[in-house]
Amino acid sequence: MKRPQSHLMKSERGQSLVEFALTLPMLLVVMLMVTEFGRALFQYNILAQATREGARVGVVSAEDDVPVNGPARMTELLTAAGIDPVDLSELSCTVADSAGTKVVVARAHMPFHWILEGNMPTNPGGAGGVITPDHDLVLRAETIMKAETF
Repeated sequence: MKRPQSHLMKSERGQSLVEFALTLPMLLVVMLMVTEFGRALFQYNILAQATREGARVGVVSAEDDVPVNGPARMTELLTAAGIDPVDLSELSCTVADSAGTKVVVARAHMPFHWILEGNMPTNPGGAGGVITPDHDLVLRAETIMKAETF
């Protein structure tokens, strides 16, 4: 007499757990990438807003006060957003002459710090290996406004 086929179903009891264990690392990597992209976009938007504010303050200030008032407003905005101005590699606000028109140029450069910095261990092809990022991401923002007041 033949046994019923129900015993074959019992051999698949751990299938879902194995599939979950195989897909979990990929899901975590995608989630980390989305989070890092969101952080970079947030910090770039804050940096761009800071340069706009610095240029705006520079345009309404006297020409001699632009290098002081512009960066001061930029620093104030960055601090309010939770970004330490010490991390910036450049923070400047200058007056330039562009084809006979005075303009205020506000610049800010800031390196982006990844959540996972340094060497990332991997296992490519069964051999131990390490991935080291070969360059840093630097967020750059620049705003140029025409100065009507000087």
